[in-house]
Amino acid sequence: MNFTIAFFIGCITLVLMLLIKIPVKTVTKRLADESFDERGNDIRYKRYNMILFILVFVVACVIYYLVLLWLGDDHFKFCCSLKAGIIAIALYSVFERFL
Repeated sequence: MNFTIAFFIGCITLVLMLLIKIPVKTVTKRLADESFDERGNDIRYKRYNMILFILVFVVACVIYYLVLLWLGDDHFKFCCSLKAGIIAIALYSVFERFL
C-alpha cells in the first residue's frame, strides 16, 4: 500500500514540478546573469538549478501529507515521501528522454 501511495504521489509531483519548473528556471537564469563574471554564468546557472531537486522533495512531502490527511491516516513516513520524490525524478528523466 505504501508503494502505491508513493507512486501516485510521485506522478502528482511530476505534474506539479513540470508547472513549477518554468518560473524557477527563469529566476535562476536572471540570478546567473546578474553576476559580474560573464565566464561562469553557465556553471552558476546549473548550480542554481539544483534547487529544483530540493523543491521536488519538499513538494512530495507536502503532497504525501495531504494525501494522508485525505485518507484519514495519521502516520507520516518520511521514507515514503522520499520515495515519491525519487519516483518523480525517475519519471521525469524517462519523460525527458523520450520526448
